[in-house]
Amino acid sequence: MVSTQRRMAQKWIVFGYSAMFVGTVTGVVWQLTNQYFQQGWRVDENTLTAVFASFAALIAWWFLSRIVADKPDQISLIRRAFLGLSLQAFLFSANTVIYLVSYPNFSLQSGATWGYGVGTISTMIGFFMMAKSYPSVPNTTDHVVPADT
Repeated sequence: MVSTQRRMAQKWIVFGYSAMFVGTVTGVVWQLTNQYFQQGWRVDENTLTAVFASFAALIAWWFLSRIVADKPDQISLIRRAFLGLSLQAFLFSANTVIYLVSYPNFSLQSGATWGYGVGTISTMIGFFMMAKSYPSVPNTTDHVVPADT
């Protein structure tokens, strides 16, 4: 059974990736309204790929945040992985927050940056909560057993 803490962590993670998706879509809307898409196919492809990639990340993390480890070795590894993801999100969010404090413009043009900032902060909290939802397991090995054995 999934704990309440894991459900809450999953909500934080999915909210964060949803905020990033909304920010990306906002950036594309701004670019469309300013005829940004008439610069060339590479710019168009890059911008549209960012929207689909952020949506794919949202769907992927919806499923990945539902994984439950049940063996001591798995618990140790998944806990470390979520702590690492939390650290990564913290560093990205720190960078974004520093930028947003320097340029606190809240507009359609800065929507992608605000979405990314809110999203990384939310995922940082969610990943940390997910890591804490797994108990510390002493005396575990760090070996991953192949699935076919």
